[in-house]
Amino acid sequence: MHPAHLEQVGTAISEHPEVAYLAAVTGPANLTASVVCRDNAHLYRYVTERLGALPGINDIEVTPALRIFKQSQSLIDARKIAVAP
Repeated sequence: MHPAHLEQVGTAISEHPEVAYLAAVTGPANLTASVVCRDNAHLYRYVTERLGALPGINDIEVTPALRIFKQSQSLIDARKIAVAP
């Protein structure tokens, strides 16, 4: 993605209900996200229909997590990472 699109694309993605975490990063990617999908079909539709439709996104790399072994640092509230009390 061109750096000029970073804020616009990041803001749009942050509003998707599937997104649990989103951050701007340096290196070969501009953004990294953790998304929660019901199944493979939901993930496919999300990548092709929601992310792929956003202007400014040139490519997407997906790495599925099949099993989470440890997640003691994150509090989840309504499928989003919550602020600790």
